[in-house]
Amino acid sequence: MELPIARRLRKKAQVDVAFLQDEIADILYSVEQRAVIHGGTAIWRCYDGKRFSEDLDFYAFGKDLGELPAKAESRGIKVLKFRMTDNLLFAGFSDGEAEVRLEVDFAARKAGTLAPFERTDGSSMQVFSLTPEELIVEKIAAYRGRRLIRDLYDIAHLSGLVKAGQVVARPLSGFLSNVATPLDEQNLKAIVYSGAIPTYGELVSSLRRRWG
Repeated sequence: MELPIARRLRKKAQVDVAFLQDEIADILYSVEQRAVIHGGTAIWRCYDGKRFSEDLDFYAFGKDLGELPAKAESRGIKVLKFRMTDNLLFAGFSDGEAEVRLEVDFAARKAGTLAPFERTDGSSMQVFSLTPEELIVEKIAAYRGRRLIRDLYDIAHLSGLVKAGQVVARPLSGFLSNVATPLDEQNLKAIVYSGAIPTYGELVSSLRRRWG
């Protein structure tokens, strides 16, 4: 039986962030039940990722999220920032131990699929998430735009969850034909808390063996 996230993370600061993420995600779903999690935290919490992810990123159809600050404050969580436009919500929260940033995109109109979200204490809750295939496409775009090693690591992890010949074959093949080197390869060891810390070359070679 796998240990809960709280016992697998190596740094107390990361554990504190993870617990606050749980609270913010729970509050968001109490206001917007169809919210769709995506990004690194979706991979970590919904698809058995092994790297810490700091921010919460969601898509949502509804825009009536004005209740979030009051609901957060009712749980003793301080609202550091809350700015909502027609297309985006940017918010920041603190419980005194950690800070978590929340971004909700209203423009993308993603439906999501039901997935278990692993809480920090080992329990879980049902959420809507992008599929592994959708997350791969998202992460390919992210890596091309910012060249962060964590995005390449996430692509490699997700590639083990999809079957050859599915919708990701063409985007992955095109991506792997010319993968720029990351700008921050040394940072991966700070966020991967279980298993090996692969190099850029090892990640690319592993992906090319299956998808190149």
